[in-house]
Amino acid sequence: MHRLFLVHELLVIICEHLYDEDDIPNASKEALARLARTCKAFHAVALNALWSNLDGVAPLIQCLPAEVARLYWRLPLGTAVVGIERAPRKAEWDIIQGYASRVQRLRVLNPLRPVEPSVIFTLSRPPTGTSPLFPNLRSLVWNDSRPQTMCFLQTLCGPLLTSLKFDCLRTARWDAAASAIWNAVPTICPAVKAITLPSSPPGFLIPNMLRTWNHLEEVTCGEIDIVIFRHLAKQTYLHKLAFILSQSISQDLTDHPLSPHTFSRLRELEVHAPKLPSLIDFMQKLDIHPICIRGQVDAGPTPCDMGVFFAFLTEHYMGVKLQNISLQSLPGIRMPSEAQPPLLSPTGNRFNGQPSHTGIHGSNFMPLTRFGSIDTLVIDVNCSIHLTDEDLTSLVAAWPHLRTLSINKMHGWVVKSDITQIGLLEMLQCCPKLQTLCIAIDTDTFTEVPLDRPGGGVQNMNIRTLAFADSVIQLHTTTVVAAFLSDIFPRLNEVTAWKSDRMRIRRDADPMVHATRWEGVSQQIRGMIRIRQQERRWRRNE
Repeated sequence: MHRLFLVHELLVIICEHLYDEDDIPNASKEALARLARTCKAFHAVALNALWSNLDGVAPLIQCLPAEVARLYWRLPLGTAVVGIERAPRKAEWDIIQGYASRVQRLRVLNPLRPVEPSVIFTLSRPPTGTSPLFPNLRSLVWNDSRPQTMCFLQTLCGPLLTSLKFDCLRTARWDAAASAIWNAVPTICPAVKAITLPSSPPGFLIPNMLRTWNHLEEVTCGEIDIVIFRHLAKQTYLHKLAFILSQSISQDLTDHPLSPHTFSRLRELEVHAPKLPSLIDFMQKLDIHPICIRGQVDAGPTPCDMGVFFAFLTEHYMGVKLQNISLQSLPGIRMPSEAQPPLLSPTGNRFNGQPSHTGIHGSNFMPLTRFGSIDTLVIDVNCSIHLTDEDLTSLVAAWPHLRTLSINKMHGWVVKSDITQIGLLEMLQCCPKLQTLCIAIDTDTFTEVPLDRPGGGVQNMNIRTLAFADSVIQLHTTTVVAAFLSDIFPRLNEVTAWKSDRMRIRRDADPMVHATRWEGVSQQIRGMIRIRQQERRWRRNE
């Protein structure tokens, strides 16, 4: 073996490179397991990489002998559930602790590998007189909402924990012991810098937790009062804040503006507001300049609101290198009644013979071209979208660093898109770093499979999943579309459209038919890409 492989730092880099979650499922883990069995020099480093990120506690139990761990099938779906037959003995606890000591990031429950409550209870009571079960744990996702398992949370928390996420809701009445454990978390974990709390937690949870920590860097939570908000404003190192805006905060900022230099290091701001005007008003009062702005609104917005929002950004953030702009509306889904008029027909950007001016047009987006640093733009609002090839080209030409572009993935464009394959190719040429894309496209322009390569061989090797919102597609064009997409996206795995509940209840088109046709396009693409790979391999072997 070459002596370079004896350098610890190089082995760590190699193993971290192998641990790539975007790879073939479990392929990277299998490679690390084989590397750990190759020789003693690789053993410890490979195991550290293999166990550093643990999704669910099931693997810890499955490492035990068959007489300790058991696997049974939960009916009627036939889900495999991991259970435990008896309490582990000393040698078996040594196995558990040997692997648990390597875990740095843990999500307690993995829905794909469920465990019995007895497993949680067993792990909550490690042998006395030993070191903590997870002594090197730095990041914890607690997604177990059962109050009887709260004792395990106390086992996991420790002074080294810096990231804590509660991904659960209070679904049952808590006893005094469970409530006491929740309240004690800030004391047990004083070093927490990143905290995520559920949007609808127990009333005592947010005040007690957020007012205790004084070195927070990232906070994601539900609705907070003005006392907590002003406490967070004083956090010197806070660079990310996501919360639900309350009326009391807006009113208090009007009466008592924040002092200068509050939120001085805030770089990411995510606010859930009732309406877009309320969000704009709050941001005006706050007078800060993050580089990432994400907004969610319950009602609207109107196209006029969107114009005001884009104008506000260009006016107040002109000197800021905005990188991420996101705005989503989250209205409740209402089932249409028989008397409800149909939505705008997706047969063109004209309604009753007249141009449609009720949606968002390319001119509304143009103010954002002043921000050449944008790498993420996500818009998903209750408005129709009207973009042409020229509009799309003008936009992306101003954003050479664009990585994510998603427009109305859940709400749909409502009208037929005027973006063709020409606009799509222009966008790929302007944005070589693009990784995530959702637009609507006009598939009527796909008439036949050309003999020449589209765009002279333009390709994007980054995109694995492509979304086309509510794009209509006819059966006779599916093969032509698949041939085009498989050539310009050689690593594409999936194409989706008409996926949201909101789009599936529309009566102006047949959502299920078009969704099924796009699934057929996705299947054809995978086959075509596989054939091209096979042909290239044949040519290399000739």
